[in-house]
Amino acid sequence: MSLPRWLPASLARRFALAAAGLAAAALLLTSMASWWLINRQHEHAVQKLADRETQFRAISVGSDLKALAMRMAEIAGSTILATGLVDSAGRETYLAPFLGGIRQINGIPVQVMFTDFQGTEIASNGGARFSAEQLAWLRRSLNDGRASAEIFASADGGELVAMEPMIYARTTSPEGAVLYKVLLRDINVGPSMTLQWGATGDTTTSDAGMSIAVPVPAVFQPLGFRVHGRALDTAATPWLPLPYLHVAGIALALFTVLAIGGMRLARLLTLDLRRLEAFSSRLVGSGLSTERALENGSAEVASLAHSINDMLERLNEQHVILLREREKLTRLTEALQAADQRKDAFLAMLGHELRNPLAPISAGAELLRRLPLSDPRVVRTSEVIARQVGHMTKIVSDLLDVSRVTRGLITLDKAAVDIAEVVNAAVEQVHPLIESRRHRMRISPLPERVFVLGDHARLVQVLGNLLTNAAKYTPEGGHIDVQVEADQSSLRVAVRDDGVGMSRELIPEIFDLFTQGSRAADRSQGGLGLGLALVKHLVGLHGGTIDAASGGIGHGSTFTFQLPRLPTPARAPARPAPPVADVGEALTVLVVDDNQDAAQTLAQWLALEGHVALVAGSAASALQQAREQHIDVFVLDIGLPGMDGIELARRLRAMPQVEGAVLIALTGYGQASDHEKSQAAGFDHHLVKPADLDVLQRLLRAAAHTRVAHSEPAK
Repeated sequence: MSLPRWLPASLARRFALAAAGLAAAALLLTSMASWWLINRQHEHAVQKLADRETQFRAISVGSDLKALAMRMAEIAGSTILATGLVDSAGRETYLAPFLGGIRQINGIPVQVMFTDFQGTEIASNGGARFSAEQLAWLRRSLNDGRASAEIFASADGGELVAMEPMIYARTTSPEGAVLYKVLLRDINVGPSMTLQWGATGDTTTSDAGMSIAVPVPAVFQPLGFRVHGRALDTAATPWLPLPYLHVAGIALALFTVLAIGGMRLARLLTLDLRRLEAFSSRLVGSGLSTERALENGSAEVASLAHSINDMLERLNEQHVILLREREKLTRLTEALQAADQRKDAFLAMLGHELRNPLAPISAGAELLRRLPLSDPRVVRTSEVIARQVGHMTKIVSDLLDVSRVTRGLITLDKAAVDIAEVVNAAVEQVHPLIESRRHRMRISPLPERVFVLGDHARLVQVLGNLLTNAAKYTPEGGHIDVQVEADQSSLRVAVRDDGVGMSRELIPEIFDLFTQGSRAADRSQGGLGLGLALVKHLVGLHGGTIDAASGGIGHGSTFTFQLPRLPTPARAPARPAPPVADVGEALTVLVVDDNQDAAQTLAQWLALEGHVALVAGSAASALQQAREQHIDVFVLDIGLPGMDGIELARRLRAMPQVEGAVLIALTGYGQASDHEKSQAAGFDHHLVKPADLDVLQRLLRAAAHTRVAHSEPAK
């Protein structure tokens, strides 16, 4: 169906023509009915004018009262009045002039008085006169502690009296108040209108006129202010029933014609819109396709069709992007599955690594139980147990380091470090492993001393981990080379081996947590996949970089890390002072641990060292022994039942019998926050289980040395 040629292309113009026709028809009805309606409209208009004047006067009165309340609240919060509360000597200097300047607000005379929290006058604006009844009301309002208002009768008519309390952040009750009063006759409500109060305050209309509620602040709302306007006395317009029937008949006929014609016209005008609707329905049923809407018909519909086509193009583009994102998610899922597999492999290797030391420890413990102490096998067995305990301790230390790496908690104790000392310490650390696997190691040192700014222990850990990896992943009798090179600004250390090597795919992931190369089925090479991740993080903390290279499976690997170089100092850094010499003094040491095996074992070691060792299994027992005898050193477990070691340390420090004693925390908690808690509780030292006995021995020697120094007479 084609549109007639006389119909404009613009849909807006079509509706304009239709509206003009409808308006012309409606004008006929309006002209016939207006002569009857005009009198009624005039009457309503005059009454509405009076009502609007009443509303305006109510708003004007509300504005005056709002200005009054806001100004009084501003005065109550001023620093001048706050100063006047405490500075009685200077009140006449600034309070009287300040309040004297407040005579009118919006042309309404106001009486203002400033009082203390008991309602006693401090100052006023000079014209303030308040009755005893009003002052009694003020004191009751001060007890309520909030702003309030009341209307009192007087010879001058109604008086509006209000109170604004002075409450500050440091108080919860008023410290003073601003009392103010205005005469209600001074509030201008205009001619033929009255200000009323005391009822509900709702807007009401009656034959006597309209009452409008005054919009007032919260302090005046309970008073129910209203402005009452006059009613107009107008002559009633005579009722004309016959013309009304004529107008109704014409309106009904016109409505019928316009309804039928409007429906036909609307169908004609919306033809192209209905075509676009049909296209949208097909699109919903079939989904995204290459079909597009026809861009013809009215200008507006053609523009809408063009916009829909643009939207479809964007949807197709978004669909392509979503497909790509789905592919990315698929790859991410595969990566997560691979990470899960690495996690499973890590847990399996962790179980393997923890079981390996347990077997010789268990067998060695049984052997020690059966053999006499003089048997040389006792010494060898104890060495095996110590070695395996050290292995398990390193596993736990690596796990803790991984925890610190993932949370960014590793910190460095930086100083000028000679790289030659780092190399020597790392080689000495892994020498037993290299010797047991019969590797040949070659070190290419620098001809000069080279220094870096770093943490000596962490740098030894970096190089030690690289050498340990090279030793473990190189078949027996292999070759390991350590090459150190330097230029003016940087230092490079490379560790090469001719071991199992790495695949090209593994190299980009070799420094990720839990990543490991292929290994034997019996897991004889060991390792948890933690060492290289720690190495990369520690090198990064030193401002350096590390990379890995390999010729492939069976062609060995090379790990090279680079660090910024320090200028060579004029004097070599001082070596650490030797440990405190053994002064041969026996100490009384109390070991407090609820694990009796651990406590008794440590006590036996202390006895072998020549000390008097006591054991307590609880905090209560430890406190009792501290009261009964002198104790030089307390070794406390933190995780005690009931009262923990932190609280026990606090109580010991509060006892005069424990003055000068050394408190050592021996616990499984080794985070930085744990060290801070133990130090705050009064501990002198914090050791992590299993304790390094060499460190504990040095602490005991230092305690003995301190005791001897304090016991010598002053010279």
